[in-house]
Amino acid sequence: MRDDIQLPITTGSAAVLYGWTLQEVVLILWAAYVAVLIVTKLPEFTASVVRIHECLQGHWANLKKWWGNEK
Repeated sequence: MRDDIQLPITTGSAAVLYGWTLQEVVLILWAAYVAVLIVTKLPEFTASVVRIHECLQGHWANLKKWWGNEK
């Protein structure tokens, strides 16, 4: 890698060097923020999905028993 390109990247002026507009920079930062939010909420989401799945399995088993007794 060339040394003359490392300085703008490390000083934050890469946006100017590559011709990015403020809108593009804000969009990239927003996308990174959303990605962080998703990653931090994944464990809670996984636990919720497991609880919902177990609940639905229990209700389905009860419903199948009820239908079996009715016939």
